[in-house]
Amino acid sequence: MVKTGAGWICALILSWAGTPGHAEQRQSFGGWDVHYVVLPTGFLKPAIAAQYGITRGRDRALVNISVLDPTGAPQKVSIEGTVKNLLGQLQPLAFREVTEGQAVYYLAAVKHTHEEVLRFEISLSAPDAPPMQLKFQQKLYWEDT
Repeated sequence: MVKTGAGWICALILSWAGTPGHAEQRQSFGGWDVHYVVLPTGFLKPAIAAQYGITRGRDRALVNISVLDPTGAPQKVSIEGTVKNLLGQLQPLAFREVTEGQAVYYLAAVKHTHEEVLRFEISLSAPDAPPMQLKFQQKLYWEDT
């Protein structure tokens, strides 16, 4: 778990969600909301990426997941997942928990080719929550770093 008071992830999500074509997404599971976004690592400043051990590159993206309970409070969860390309090649997602104040985020890096469509399958569980199986796909592009 990484703890920080910098609030960089919140700022990152808010600024990226305002970019056309790159809005944060959400799925609901029995009142629980799972927010997710996949963004290029080149979007991170080099110092921030280094601080959190994130490798920047045009072929790398960052998956960010956060979970809110029915009251809207951020929650810690157990999380695991995979990503698969259209050829069926599978990559496990190694999530790291980041805590900023009361906010809790789960970050994982993924490698991709230019214009590659990836299918994400992420399982989440929390006490007093229904099982959550997040599935989505996204086309990723190489960005200049």
